[in-house]
Amino acid sequence: MRHFFYRFRVGLLYWCLVCFLPFAAHAKPTGEIIFIHPEMFELWVTHIEDTRNARMIFRREEEVIEKLSVQKGGSLLVIVAYSEQLQADVFLLDRSRVRLKEINLTQGRYDGVFDAAISINGDVVFTTGYTEPPKARGLYLIRNHQLHHRKPKGTLLKQVSAFRVEWSPNGKDIAYSTDSDVFLFNYVTGKNLLIKRNARFPVFSPIGNKIAIVHILPRIFPDQLSIRSLATLEPLKRVKVENPPKFAGGWRGLTWSPDGRYLIYTTQNRIRFFADDLYYNTAVSIADGSHEPILDNFSMFGVPAFDWTSTGYAVEPENKLTTLWGKLKQQDLK
Repeated sequence: MRHFFYRFRVGLLYWCLVCFLPFAAHAKPTGEIIFIHPEMFELWVTHIEDTRNARMIFRREEEVIEKLSVQKGGSLLVIVAYSEQLQADVFLLDRSRVRLKEINLTQGRYDGVFDAAISINGDVVFTTGYTEPPKARGLYLIRNHQLHHRKPKGTLLKQVSAFRVEWSPNGKDIAYSTDSDVFLFNYVTGKNLLIKRNARFPVFSPIGNKIAIVHILPRIFPDQLSIRSLATLEPLKRVKVENPPKFAGGWRGLTWSPDGRYLIYTTQNRIRFFADDLYYNTAVSIADGSHEPILDNFSMFGVPAFDWTSTGYAVEPENKLTTLWGKLKQQDLK
């Protein structure tokens, strides 16, 4: 009888491992997000693992919202949206207010605004990539103490035709991409380093010691992500994208989950004969490369863009990137 109960307990343990471990291995990302509604006029808030309680927090009457960045652990967020004059501008919103009201930070003074991001300190960086003349193209910074001025001052950090932009958790380093390459810029020292050629969509890991990028070559439709160390810039891991975008819409974005376990990419398909675009949000496990669709239970059209309201880790110490800037044997592209 004693052997029977022993075999029963062993069998029960084995059954539990077989039944429950696969579910744990394919767990989805968790955390609160703010996202752009598929209609592109509204911002909603929800928990990414269950969107049944999603609620709208802000609506624009006509002009669409293109980009979104949320201050981690803070109340501020910025969007890139069109004004009444069909001019792309950067707008600030404060979630601590009872009613969200947008503040136009750029006020039509910068042509070709493409992307914007807000740091943990409340500093705003934005890019201009298509403006004419070329000398006005660049990476601009609005310091946090300027945000509520009548005309916030934007400082040109670097003259470059820049598109995507992202803040490091340390609030000092900025990753940005041109139409073909990814760079790391420190606005305190002014140093500018090449991270990877033929790449786009840079995103920092939650503690800021790694960066993920999308490779744009050699294929017409990018189908590979890679993770690089910011101490050495050496590649640590490559991930194959199972369903790369195949239509005109292409890539919309890339983000890192707050727990550091997933990369989430968003693609867009523009289907002929349909008025609406379709967005696909996919979480990739960094551990095993498995792919899992997310946010597909909110809308049949998907979510065009989202950002996390907090990070799962404490903010990186200020000197964490000392090795990168002080010892890296690479040409300074300042």
